[in-house]
Amino acid sequence: MRLTKTLTILAVAVLTATPALAEKRVTVSNWTSPNHATSRGHAAFAEMTEAEFPDAFDFKVFAGGALLGPKPTLSGLRDGVADVGLLAFTYFRSEMPYAQLVADMALLGDDHYAMAGATTEFVMLNCQPCQDEFAKNGMVTLSGISTAPYVLLTTEPIVEVADMKGVKVRTGGSVWDRWATRLGAEPVNVPSSEMYDTMSHGVVTAAVQPIGALKGHSLIEVAKHLTALPLGTYHSGSIFAISPKFWKSLSAEEREQFTAKLPEAVAQSEVNYETDDLTVLDEVADLGLTVHEPSPEFLQDLVDFRTSDLEEIARISREERGIEEPEELIATYRALIEKWHGLVKPLQPIRDNPQPYADLLRQEVYSKIDLATYPN
Repeated sequence: MRLTKTLTILAVAVLTATPALAEKRVTVSNWTSPNHATSRGHAAFAEMTEAEFPDAFDFKVFAGGALLGPKPTLSGLRDGVADVGLLAFTYFRSEMPYAQLVADMALLGDDHYAMAGATTEFVMLNCQPCQDEFAKNGMVTLSGISTAPYVLLTTEPIVEVADMKGVKVRTGGSVWDRWATRLGAEPVNVPSSEMYDTMSHGVVTAAVQPIGALKGHSLIEVAKHLTALPLGTYHSGSIFAISPKFWKSLSAEEREQFTAKLPEAVAQSEVNYETDDLTVLDEVADLGLTVHEPSPEFLQDLVDFRTSDLEEIARISREERGIEEPEELIATYRALIEKWHGLVKPLQPIRDNPQPYADLLRQEVYSKIDLATYPN
């Protein structure tokens, strides 16, 4: 009798201790440095979600490529090595033609908050071929992302069209490849995590990147010149690319909990991009950085390229990527870009209060998703 009572007490003790054991481990992989905007975005998401649902998830965030690099992230999500990852679709140009169509329209927006919203809405609600493409490659996307506006970071001053001739420039996608080639430069495609090494060894002498990359990727040590050329944003990717195995393992309640703070996390990541840029600009003198304005001719050439390249995007999408009727997708995406520029304008400066922007993402995108069946 005494033994039975003791076993009963032990059983109760074990049962009351089970909530901690019930926490679902979530492995997050980010290949950028721990201080990068997206790494901090992942950390904020983990912190907010654990605080809101303390017994639901146990996050383990790996930054700096400690778990998976830029290219292995896709297969890592497919194979369940990571549950959540940062994906830049430029590394998968042949596997993801529809994602490249999105990437090709990099020069159409000048507000990264708008571009993140437009891309998230487009890929999650308005582009079934995109969803089919993601599924085929073994991932589920729960967000878009947009870098801060790109500029030209260089080892030597570049202010004129002629200055670009012969320059080896690290680009971030095919649209910048075409732009660089047009000017007689040589586009070089290397992961952003390798930019520092390639610039320090002279493999490239220019990079198309946001201003914050000077600190986020330590490029200020090798690139002391910035040309304020409005080169668009990189927005063909997802900060919340999800493993299908992980997504399928979540119950309906767990999906609600897991996605509850996604709008806030996307908003915080975009704020991070902006504040990183502003931090660099506040420290220009201390960093030894020289900021150059492009000549009027250089700027006009970019405007001309942006206009003429739209037809080229449609041609390449149809003839080289096998996308039927790309014009329809282009029109849909352009309409969303215009819509989101209008939506975010009254909210600026968003960095001072990102919650209304997060609420906008929730209203326009996440509230319209059936989590039980998504992405089907």
